[in-house]
Amino acid sequence: MLNEDVVTESGSLRLAQERDLIAGLEAVEISTDLPQALIEAAAIKVAAEEFGRTDVALWAEVTALDALTRTEGARDARARAAHILGWATEQGDTRLASRCHALLAMTDLMAGLSGTGAEHATTAVTLLDGTELPRLRAKLLTRQAVGLFAAGLPQHGFDVTRRALVLAEQLRDHELKAQLASNAFHAAMDEVLPEEASRWSEILDEVVAAAPHLEGEFSDVLIRGHLASGRPEEASAVLERYGMDVTPGSQPELRASRKLLLAQIHHGLGELDLAVRALDEAEALTTLHELEEIAASVLEERAAVAATQGDFMLAYELHRAFHSASRTRWLEARRSQVDHLFAAQNLTEAIVRAEQAEAAVAIDPLTKVRNRRWVEDSLADVVRSWQTGGAWTGSLAIVDLDHFKQVNDRFGHAAGDDVLVSVAECLQECHGVRDVARIGGEEFLLVLKQHADPQDVADAVLSAVRHLRWPHIHRGLHLTASLGFAGCVPGTTSSALLREADLNLYRAKRTGRDRAVGPW
Repeated sequence: MLNEDVVTESGSLRLAQERDLIAGLEAVEISTDLPQALIEAAAIKVAAEEFGRTDVALWAEVTALDALTRTEGARDARARAAHILGWATEQGDTRLASRCHALLAMTDLMAGLSGTGAEHATTAVTLLDGTELPRLRAKLLTRQAVGLFAAGLPQHGFDVTRRALVLAEQLRDHELKAQLASNAFHAAMDEVLPEEASRWSEILDEVVAAAPHLEGEFSDVLIRGHLASGRPEEASAVLERYGMDVTPGSQPELRASRKLLLAQIHHGLGELDLAVRALDEAEALTTLHELEEIAASVLEERAAVAATQGDFMLAYELHRAFHSASRTRWLEARRSQVDHLFAAQNLTEAIVRAEQAEAAVAIDPLTKVRNRRWVEDSLADVVRSWQTGGAWTGSLAIVDLDHFKQVNDRFGHAAGDDVLVSVAECLQECHGVRDVARIGGEEFLLVLKQHADPQDVADAVLSAVRHLRWPHIHRGLHLTASLGFAGCVPGTTSSALLREADLNLYRAKRTGRDRAVGPW
């Protein structure tokens, strides 16, 4: 075999750089600063393309489209998401597929396609593999719950909301907790589930008590909750603090909904004339701006006021008008959508399909050991588990086959593939090795078992590779390997370990190959 005079930057260092890029993208996709997220996602896309990481570049593009859709809208977002989803499905990339489904869920829900929106949102959550940031899981669960509510499946939506609420509590995110409670409260009120609405109203009250600055943002929900619980005085107090500052220039929906709330408060306080006056003003706004949903609620409240006034004939006629309007809105909202039972069936099937896709683990198709995707997703968790075991509890190593290029050049790539398969099997059998991952052409990552002695593992690996033979290729073919080790200490990150191992691999190469260098 020919000697190599220069050792270029190995795949492990590049892998560490790519991990940093992915960590940055993970932070971007949970950012609440959407304009900045757009800028950062675009920059990450360019960097990923330079690395040749099409999967990460597309992930960054989907992240940017998600942020753009939530701000100013993206006309082609759905078509692009569907195209990228096709690529992700072909590649078996469930991480990217999950993000595509999440974007498709949002575009469909915004377009009023509640059935497909709920299905995409459910698939997005199911494809998550547990390595994502908790805040991203909470974000996608929130979107799933919204989709289920929109599809007319409130109980499923409440269940998902409770799962998201657990994450919000762990994250100590009061705003997310308030948003979840608000969404669930609205759904319960829309489905005429007063007890469920009361529970979510109480949760929102608790959140606002712990974070008073949120009261203004969720004042409408707080007011409705107080009214539903028979507390018009408290509802009036909240409205006076936060709800009376609408102006003629405010959005018509906001002005009409506040007039309706004011009417309901006056009704609760027994101020019926004031209630009727507020309803008249609300009705004028709904007629002028064609606000059909609020108009139906105005009819319902007029019927309630008429009943309180003792005009039961008028109340009956208004109730008939209200139910007619409600039925029309219900049919329009679900026209060309599945009915409740079919929607539930679709969602169940979506979960089954997603679970089947998730079963495609991160395995290198040639050697059948772990691949780069596994390293990106799981190595950080392994390192965190090591942190609890003391100053020296875990190690990893980068293995590079010496002069492997000459095998391909002399015997062909098929022979080279046979060699790689044999080496992968050999590494898995070495004492003290927990996981093996192929991270480059002829590079492998070894994750040692906790407390395994790295020098013993190094001796075992070097000896095992030296004794490998391939008589079907050439009787004289044999190989050696160079190893770079890194040991875990408190506070170490997976990226730092990869860099240390890569540096020690470089030293092993420079000092003669067929050896291991590590912190011993």
